[in-house]
Amino acid sequence: MTSGTFSLDGGTWEMENNVRIVGDDEQCVVIDPAHDAAAVTAAVGIRDTRSILLTRDH
Repeated sequence: MTSGTFSLDGGTWEMENNVRIVGDDEQCVVIDPAHDAAAVTAAVGIRDTRSILLTRDH
């Protein structure tokens, strides 16, 4: 989970985002990374990221 803000049409809201990392010890797919690239990168580690999937527009 990552935390941050979402801004749209002049409003800004605090939000948390569930990030999913699916794969094995060698490769993975990252689903809905948001807000904290360093945390996502640390969780992926040395695995080869095959895809980044975005299911939302925030």
